[in-house]
Amino acid sequence: MHVPTRADLREHLDELLVSRGAPLVIAHRGTTLGSFPDNTLRSALGALRSGADVVETDVIRSVDGEYFLFHTGYERKLFGTETDVRTMTAAELDSQIFRWQGGRATPGVERLDTFLHGLPDTWVNIDRSWGLWPGLLDHLAGSGSTERILLKSPPKDEPLRALAEHRVPFLYFPIVRTAEELRKVASFEGINMIGAELLASSPDDDFADPALVAEVRQSYPLVVMNALNLENGSVLYLGADDETSVLEDPDLGWGRLLEAGASAIQTDWPHLLRDYLAAKGLH
Repeated sequence: MHVPTRADLREHLDELLVSRGAPLVIAHRGTTLGSFPDNTLRSALGALRSGADVVETDVIRSVDGEYFLFHTGYERKLFGTETDVRTMTAAELDSQIFRWQGGRATPGVERLDTFLHGLPDTWVNIDRSWGLWPGLLDHLAGSGSTERILLKSPPKDEPLRALAEHRVPFLYFPIVRTAEELRKVASFEGINMIGAELLASSPDDDFADPALVAEVRQSYPLVVMNALNLENGSVLYLGADDETSVLEDPDLGWGRLLEAGASAIQTDWPHLLRDYLAAKGLH
């Protein structure tokens, strides 16, 4: 198996940034409108046709070791059951049907390989998977998709060690709230770090400081900021979010992320963000 070098992977990322412009539009779990449930090939295709540059997805592992797309904790919402999908076999997951989205003739939980093979030219950001490393890293290394995979995790030692010790230098960015967390990851030998997802819930947080964000941007090509409005109410970047952008004024939401220095924005509204960026002359 050919093992790409850091230079190989970085070249592909640079091509993406040059060809699509900045900031990149990252679609959160795809575009989950109408009958398209999140974390599926359908939602990913919807996102791409809505102008997304990267599709974010969540990965779980069945009890017998197969990889699927799912955000744990959404079992009741999607299937009407409290059963943890991680306790199911692959056959049981294959048989699950979403409660309303997609219709009863359409399978629910999708296999990771089906997703990757169905999107052969698409950049994919894999989230909520770090507890499955290094097994998942081995699986991705053999998938033929390494040149278009972006991995992320909180700055925890165990996933960082798994990443640093793997033969494939996967493109990686940590999810960080403090400058100290960022320094910790940057000093971790063997990791192919290409940026960071920066969080700031209040003006007192480190990355609320534009000067500090600028330092990160000078060192790395990918500075990711979240416009998401999560169900738990978490403030991801100073209230500059999708709700503000859609319901009030995009300059007060996505525009503030641009001003803060984002080179990638994660959103649930890729088509509206793409239109906004185009109007600004950025795409």
